[in-house]
Amino acid sequence: MEELVLPRFLDVEASSLSAKSYPIEVAWSDREGDITSYLINPYLVDGWIDWSLESQKIHGITREQCKDQGVEPRWLCKCMSNSIDLKENIYADGGEFDEFWIDTLYGAGSDLGFAQFKVMHSDRIMLALLSKSETNVNRRFDLFKELKEEARQVVDGRHRATVDVQYLIELYKLCHSFSMTI
Repeated sequence: MEELVLPRFLDVEASSLSAKSYPIEVAWSDREGDITSYLINPYLVDGWIDWSLESQKIHGITREQCKDQGVEPRWLCKCMSNSIDLKENIYADGGEFDEFWIDTLYGAGSDLGFAQFKVMHSDRIMLALLSKSETNVNRRFDLFKELKEEARQVVDGRHRATVDVQYLIELYKLCHSFSMTI
């Protein structure tokens, strides 16, 4: 049996949901499902002062943790750019939020000021898989909801970048398996 080649997935945790927010943790996967993740040190970027205690309660990451364990944004941008192919699509379930935070990261840490890969909403690729076997749109969305619940049972936790990327990988595998059975 041929091994499944996965799309690339990404997740970002942020300082808040405000317009002044910035990424504090990013994780991405390769085509085999291996995940790379880093905290980001906001103290190394002028203007990255926004912080929400409500967001901190959700992701459980403190600003001090980011300071002590986080990497420098310029280093992280180089690492991501070396790992993710130019002009590649990478999928995130945060859609425009994740795209905004990647743009913010690359704005602070890259000479180009932007990532050369494209962040796309993960629902796009998942629903495309399901459309191969389920033509009724309502049933497809119901099935997708069920598969999301099943993937959440496989992956314990949420709102940490690595865990959320693993969830997207598991959801993709379930969608792919379903599309192959019909």
